[in-house]
Amino acid sequence: MSVVSYLRLAPKEEFLQQFQRELDELLELVRAHKGFVGVEVLQPIGNSTDYVIVSEWESQEDFKAYEHSPRHAEIKADYNRRTGNGYSKMRLDRYR
Repeated sequence: MSVVSYLRLAPKEEFLQQFQRELDELLELVRAHKGFVGVEVLQPIGNSTDYVIVSEWESQEDFKAYEHSPRHAEIKADYNRRTGNGYSKMRLDRYR
């Protein structure tokens, strides 16, 4: 059964370019990771600053291995300081 990861975060204006560079780097990294199925990145329109990232994985173990990979962990470690309200995440199984 596949696992879907949902991440919502709103980078502060002063970190937006850094966030976008790191996001591009992570998207390249994730595509080569074991168990990765696909990803959708939704960027804000209008006055919103929330980015939403939805990724699908073959298993929760595959996702956890990626989440704890050195570069991902390094970038994620500073998100609380660089985002307006921190970030929220969920791991989801398909309903049916």
